Amino acid sequence: MSEPAAPLLPAVHSAVEELRRRQVRFEVFARAGESTHLRRHRDASWERRSSREVGVSCRAAGDGTAGFAASSGSSARAGREAARAALGTMLPGPDPLPPRDLLGSLSVPRRPQPSSAAELDRLAREFAGALSAWDERLRLLDLRVVEGMSSSLLTTGEGFSCATEAGGGIVEALLAPAQGPLRLVHWAARAVRDLQPERLVPPVGEAALALAGGHGVRRHLADVVLAPAAAARLVAALARAVTSSGPAAARSGDAGRRRTGGHWHIVDERAGARALLPLPCDGEGFPVRRIEIIADGAVVGGWSTWAQARATGRTPGGAMRPSYQDEPQAGPANLVVLADQPQSHEALLQRLGRGYLLDFPAGDVRVEDGGFTLRAAALAVTGGKPDGAHPMVELRGSFRRLLGALDGIGDDDASFSFHCTVTTPSLLIRGMEIA
Repeated sequence: MSEPAAPLLPAVHSAVEELRRRQVRFEVFARAGESTHLRRHRDASWERRSSREVGVSCRAAGDGTAGFAASSGSSARAGREAARAALGTMLPGPDPLPPRDLLGSLSVPRRPQPSSAAELDRLAREFAGALSAWDERLRLLDLRVVEGMSSSLLTTGEGFSCATEAGGGIVEALLAPAQGPLRLVHWAARAVRDLQPERLVPPVGEAALALAGGHGVRRHLADVVLAPAAAARLVAALARAVTSSGPAAARSGDAGRRRTGGHWHIVDERAGARALLPLPCDGEGFPVRRIEIIADGAVVGGWSTWAQARATGRTPGGAMRPSYQDEPQAGPANLVVLADQPQSHEALLQRLGRGYLLDFPAGDVRVEDGGFTLRAAALAVTGGKPDGAHPMVELRGSFRRLLGALDGIGDDDASFSFHCTVTTPSLLIRGMEIA
């Protein structure tokens, strides 16, 4: 048992003992997570706070019934309470627990050591200093630095047990150009120390100033290059849309039935070197694997819990547990856009010809009726050179159209963490509506 998971053992052991008395199939999951938040306000004052979450949950099944419950804490009492509550909630339903012979784990890179308080303070102040000193026309209004680590323990009544560790850091900055809207900048890595302000700040500062002025655009079809920050939002929305089983999927291309442009290659790289949060097993104990979402010109896969896999015939794997209070749910962990022949950013803009470079997304992609809307800043480009700025535009289209519209991929990978982690370079998209 890994040392970080050791504090969870009292809760897990007591839950196991309680459930074994009832002779049901069961699963016990416990997680302890800690995060440190540093924030620099617009008056240059600093705030530090820490948060901690720890708890245990149980799933039980038997005689055509199933139940789930959770309890906070890592004590033996918390484990007993979760087990008894799960037994008390058992209602008629299918058995959601996978069989033991399918479960297992892989070796993955260990999580990085958490930063000390002094180190995290230093890193945060380095980012604040670099952003504040970049240009007098660009003010730093707000800076948020977060680093978190978690340890989890999954045990089943049939003898499977696996401990997992994860960690990550993000830096977000709210910038105010002398004119134009505010810009939110986001960086993510396995640890804040992996983010280097001397490398990251200059291109962001230059882009924020270049997009500060300008005017709106008329509604028309256009070619666009999505900078990584904008591409990440759209990639996450696309991956979810094409793997959905709802009505939107029928319009956007359900798994295995929709051909795409040959350039798309999106994977959920759960255990690989490019994963921000590598895990040895998924949320139900299946050994992690690369989950191909779009490859070889087709939508080929998606995520499934064991219960969903039995109902749909998909391959199980890809379950996530947002917290100890949630039952396993299917969804992405580490989306990565791959490219066989990546191009430099300059070459991608040259191939664009006449169009727009989109950066600084304003929130999540809005998804409705099989279509999407992405709001972002836009730089007009002609012959690979800037030709005007537009502080905020909307890129609109259907996911069906987007699947065939990718025409080039850059070599400027960057990582982001919101509902899941996404690593993507710039993307050249042809013939989308912009307004």
